[in-house]
Amino acid sequence: MTGATSREILAGTVIGLLASITFGVHPTAARAVYAAGGSASLVIVATTAARALSLYVFCLLTKKPIFQAKADWPIAARGGFFQAVSVLAIFFAFTTLPGPVAITITFTHTLMLLFFMAWRGETKLDRATVAVTVAALGGLSMVLNIWQPQGAISAAGVMLALTAAVGTMSRLYVFGHQTKVRPPAVVGAETFLCAALFVLPVFLWQPLALPVRPSGYGWLALSCAAMSAGTILMFFGIGYLGAFRYSLLAKLEPVFTSLFAALLIGEVLGAMQYAGIAVVVGSLALYQYVEYRRRHPA
Repeated sequence: MTGATSREILAGTVIGLLASITFGVHPTAARAVYAAGGSASLVIVATTAARALSLYVFCLLTKKPIFQAKADWPIAARGGFFQAVSVLAIFFAFTTLPGPVAITITFTHTLMLLFFMAWRGETKLDRATVAVTVAALGGLSMVLNIWQPQGAISAAGVMLALTAAVGTMSRLYVFGHQTKVRPPAVVGAETFLCAALFVLPVFLWQPLALPVRPSGYGWLALSCAAMSAGTILMFFGIGYLGAFRYSLLAKLEPVFTSLFAALLIGEVLGAMQYAGIAVVVGSLALYQYVEYRRRHPA
C-alpha cells in the first residue's frame, strides 16, 4: 500500500497495536462516566480537548512548531472537520441504533478506504486484501455480538453510522497524505485544535451533565488519558504504515475494548465473542504474512 520499509512497517505495527490497546480503554471508561451521571457530550468535548492539548504539548516538548504557513490552516480545518463529523455522527447514531450495529457500520471505513484508494489509483485491489478486510470486519461483528437480537434498526441511524464511516475514512486518508510530508504530531495538533472547536455544537443537542459521583471524574480522566495517548500513537502509526494498513490494524480496538470491559467492569464474554476475537486476530496475522511474502518473494 505504501513504499514503507520492513523496519518502518514493523515499527508502525507495534505502534498501531499499542494505539489499539490504549484506545480500547476509552469505551469502558466512558460507560463508567455515563453510569456516574456524566453525559456523552461531556465525554466528547473533554476527550477531544484533551487530545488537542496533549498533541500541542508534545509538539512544544519536541520543539516542533505548528501552523508555520498560512496554507496549514485550511488543511487542518479540513482534517478537524472530518474528525468532528466522525465523532458527532457516531454520537447521533448511538441515539437511534443499538451500539454494536452502529460500531460495526462505522468500522466499514477500512473497506471504504481500500476502494477509494484503488479508485484514486493509489493502490491495487487484490482478492487477498479484500478477503482479509472483510474477514476482519466479520470477526468484529462477532466480537460486538451483532448477530444477537438488537432491537429496532432505523434508516436514519444507519445513515448516521455510514456518515461516521465516511468521516473516519476521509480523515484517515487526509492524515495518511499529511504525515508523509510533515511530522505526525504537528498534523495531529493542528487537526485536533480545529476539531475541538467543531465538536462544541454537540451541547446544542445534549446539555452538559457532570458526574454525580466522584468516581465519574476518575473515569473521565482515564478516558481522556487513553484517548490522548492513543491519538499520539495513531498519528505516528499512520506515518509509518499509511492510512489503509493502520485502518485495518485499528480493527483490534473493539477487541481490546471487550477485554477491558471484562477486566475492569466484570462484563462476561460469550463463545461467539471469543471466536470473533480469534477471527480478527487471525485475519490481521494473515494479512501481515501475505504482505511479508509480497515484499520477500521466494
